[in-house]
Amino acid sequence: MLDTIELSKKLISFDSVTPAKQDIFDFLIKVFEENGFTTKQLNFDGDGSYEVINIMATYGPTNTNGKHFNFLCHVDVVPPGNLEDWDTPPFEPTIKDGYLYGRGSEDMKGCTAASMVSVFKFIKENKDFNGTISFIITGDEEADSVNGVKKVVKWLKENNIRIDGSIATESSSEKIIGDQIKVGRKGAVDIQIEIIGKQGHAAYPQLAQNPLHCLSKVISFFDNQKLDNGAEYFEPSTLQFTQINLNNKAKNVIPEKLITVGDMRFNDNWDEEKIQNFFNEHLTKICSENNCKFNLKLTFRGMPFHAFNDPFTKHCIKAIKAVTGLDAGQDTGGGTSDARFMQEVCPVFEFGTINKTLHKVNECVSIDDLKTTEEIYIKTLKNFFDN
Repeated sequence: MLDTIELSKKLISFDSVTPAKQDIFDFLIKVFEENGFTTKQLNFDGDGSYEVINIMATYGPTNTNGKHFNFLCHVDVVPPGNLEDWDTPPFEPTIKDGYLYGRGSEDMKGCTAASMVSVFKFIKENKDFNGTISFIITGDEEADSVNGVKKVVKWLKENNIRIDGSIATESSSEKIIGDQIKVGRKGAVDIQIEIIGKQGHAAYPQLAQNPLHCLSKVISFFDNQKLDNGAEYFEPSTLQFTQINLNNKAKNVIPEKLITVGDMRFNDNWDEEKIQNFFNEHLTKICSENNCKFNLKLTFRGMPFHAFNDPFTKHCIKAIKAVTGLDAGQDTGGGTSDARFMQEVCPVFEFGTINKTLHKVNECVSIDDLKTTEEIYIKTLKNFFDN
């Protein structure tokens, strides 16, 4: 029987910076098939992004009356950065002082390993369970997320594959293992605003129209807006401008146009139409007052969702209580994950180890926490199939 720590080390040893390559998936396919799973590799490309490898590993029948439990994972990782800043090589897993070090140890190869081992143990101990267990594993969660789980979910719909609940094995705990699960996320939209003025000599501003001055008023206006007061399951919506792109190499020329990009995280007080109207209305007013024009482009990366107190969520909350004695909090804060796509087909939440060193130099995870996570996953499976 595989061991969570040894499997974590093996996964970390693959340099799988997004998009993850074939070698780590060949390894995963071999492990799953050796443990009685059928596997299907799903490669998707197009839509302005690169080709992505995904796999779905399934134990038991699909499209039957039995219940279907899913683990949602990714094995791609962010770049390690400056290798000289690491105490040990990022793709050479190292155990030190009770922690497993390496890129992806916390995000999310450790929890992926724990979920796999938990399922293998559950199947061995419960050979006659009535249902199906599957894994969806992508190689593109950390970057574009265009040809990863988003396309897998579309494939699930096209093939009428029903899933009754999914756990995204992200590191969701805050201070101690099991104190929190992520039951949802705000929506996310990229807001690109192009301000168009009139080019001219900086010494003769009366003959030009400076889009920079208009943009300063645009940013100031939106920065001072209170978007909302929050919602029942979400914190208040936020907007942060993150880029200003100006192609002007001359110091004495008033530019014709520039582009700014904002990142809005929104709760369920908003929808696509309301956000579009909100920006159109205020940009029209500000640009009109400053004799400029604008172009607005919105790219929605996900809509708000939650599984707060869903019956599926409660299976894990009960398991956390049994293993740790904690009453896990249900939270919807933080950034996006592939759960935003999975929620289109089933209830989904995120549970895993402590979110402490994600994307950092010397990323690490507690060995004890990985073992506890494995135990919680096993009890969650039992709760799910016993009800």
